Amino acid sequence: MPPRVPARRRLNAEEARRRILEAAEKQLMKVGPQGLRLTDLARALGVSHPAILHHFGSREGLVAAVVRHAVGTLNEQLLAAFAGGKRGADREALMEMVAEVYGERGFARLLAWLMLSGRATPQRGAPEQPLRRLADAAHALRQQRDPDANFDDTLFELQLVAIALLGDAIFGETIRRASGSAAPGPQGSRDFRRRLAAWLRERA
Repeated sequence: MPPRVPARRRLNAEEARRRILEAAEKQLMKVGPQGLRLTDLARALGVSHPAILHHFGSREGLVAAVVRHAVGTLNEQLLAAFAGGKRGADREALMEMVAEVYGERGFARLLAWLMLSGRATPQRGAPEQPLRRLADAAHALRQQRDPDANFDDTLFELQLVAIALLGDAIFGETIRRASGSAAPGPQGSRDFRRRLAAWLRERA
């Protein structure tokens, strides 16, 4: 008589979503959004294709959910750093946190794909201004040093850094090569962030 195969434990909805998101992120890093196949993902996870559709609606919905999850986690980490005070909110350290998610893990390119393909629709119930909490936290920290600090200046710096780091993650290497930068690859990106942080410190 063949050995009895133990019954697979049924996952609750939250566990199922988490497993699918984690597996999808790994696949997206390898093949990109166009190469992601829900049938392959379902087979690797041991779940049905309809189960993934039940949680995320479509391949595009799954990609958007992966991006939202990563960006949401990053925002919470940044907020925690701001709450840690001046030492925890060093500009260069914060930029490295952002670069790890948007550059090394490829989420800037995924976000660009969603936006350019018209698929970056807001999630129901999500805040309309997800960066506002970061701006408020950054400004509260700035006011500890300068009670008269202007909020619009804080907001502009946040926008400037976000645009610069997103752009660098997507085509920074191309621009550095075209302009004759002597440091290609990841080192060039690190040098860019270091110089941007120093430039902002001089103007603080």
